[in-house]
Amino acid sequence: MKKYIYLMMTVSLLFVSCLKSGLEDLPAFEEVEITHFNLEHRYIAKNTNGIEQLVSKTLTNGDLVIDADNGTITVNPTIPGASSNFSQEERKKITLANIVVYTKLSPAASIAPLEGAPQLGVPGDFSVPRKYKVTAADGKTTKVWTITIGNLPVIN
Repeated sequence: MKKYIYLMMTVSLLFVSCLKSGLEDLPAFEEVEITHFNLEHRYIAKNTNGIEQLVSKTLTNGDLVIDADNGTITVNPTIPGASSNFSQEERKKITLANIVVYTKLSPAASIAPLEGAPQLGVPGDFSVPRKYKVTAADGKTTKVWTITIGNLPVIN
């Protein structure tokens, strides 16, 4: 048993690095941009085996404008047509009070909601303009973005 413990200690020491200097500094990006923007509606539906599953339907980003100079995103979404797995009844349930927004950011940047805005990636209320702070990889550079989503079309 002692031999096994000594062997494990020796092996673990092989994976510890003592190198503390001489490493090249990697660049810390200063970009704070939102480069892509999407909306989706999520709902529960039964598959062909009768098992409930989470389904997401991407909304079309008509008239999408990402204005990096002013830190604004405006979009007038449209709702996709009904299909075999997206019924007319489900289409009628889509509202700005319960949609999912997701984005792509500059490399290694992070995004945080401001002033009561919902967390991105989960259903939230976007019936009013929402603000988000994007922080660059350098941890110092920030920009506040405002997301404004226009009214959804009425589904009859």
